[in-house]
Amino acid sequence: MDPVTQGALGAAAAQAFVGHKLGRRTWLLGALGGMAADLDILIRSPTDPLMALEYHRHFTHSLAFVPIGGLIVALPWILRKRHRAEARLIVAATTIGYATHGLLDAFTTYGTLLWWPFANTRVAWNTIGIIDLAYTLPLLVGVWFARRRERRRPAVLGLVVASTYMLLCSVQAHRAQAAALRLADTRGHTPTRAEVMPTVLQNKTWRSIYEADGMVYADRVRVPWFGAPRVDDGEHVPAFRLDALDPRLREHPNDRRTLEVLLWFSRGWLATPPTAPNTIGDARYSLDPGKIQPIWGVKVDVEAKPGERVQWFRGMRPKNLDIGKVWERTFEDSRTGREI
Repeated sequence: MDPVTQGALGAAAAQAFVGHKLGRRTWLLGALGGMAADLDILIRSPTDPLMALEYHRHFTHSLAFVPIGGLIVALPWILRKRHRAEARLIVAATTIGYATHGLLDAFTTYGTLLWWPFANTRVAWNTIGIIDLAYTLPLLVGVWFARRRERRRPAVLGLVVASTYMLLCSVQAHRAQAAALRLADTRGHTPTRAEVMPTVLQNKTWRSIYEADGMVYADRVRVPWFGAPRVDDGEHVPAFRLDALDPRLREHPNDRRTLEVLLWFSRGWLATPPTAPNTIGDARYSLDPGKIQPIWGVKVDVEAKPGERVQWFRGMRPKNLDIGKVWERTFEDSRTGREI
């Protein structure tokens, strides 16, 4: 999730476990631990744009790396002579904070290598958007009161409230998934795979994608806290098949690697948007929940020089995109669509 939330969760967790022994500075140690894993954004190459894609949420986010990451964050303190008496508590605070990072990211859709080096699977539980103030604010309030009063109870309460909200998001995800499967059934489809993706800032509007009969379907699913879900029919396009591509796009190692990395990164959810026939995009994401308008992917050109026929892009935005309409479809509790 966003750095503020990661820091707040790390700080609250550290305060809850060792705050009564370390005092006010516990929040800072936990917060730094909670944010440190995202330093992997510095792993990049000017000649290889995919390196940043491969290594964000990679080994620094794995559970196996937690003790190492916590120790690294603690080094500026424990290397000082005046802090050595509390070295174990300091390491405990930074490690607790660090341990929260990968787990929290796994609740989003992006994909996190929790099990590295034992598996290269991108874990994504699709429970919460990358920004959700309803989750973040209880943590921030808890951390602030815990530091001011030098008591861990406010931090514990903040964790309880935030965790309860995450549980609500899980319930909403389950309801959205059930609605999406019912939608597929009304169309006579038997999906070979199906997922629902949360949108930012709330847990009522979800993006449904599923594959059936060689097609990928994207729909908007609205799940109010009370009442029946409603769906808006979206777009559908042919499912991506690597073996169906022009062989020239895979004959050069660089082009082939770009396609393989994108396929791995997107967990196989690739599609060509109807408005951009020369692109292959990550179908999990779209500015409009019911559209197939990927915000990143690759552009392909079989006539280009070998090694440059498959080019990574990020930030795609259709020229005719109506931001006001996207906002309404994502956040407004409209009665459009049909009950399902």
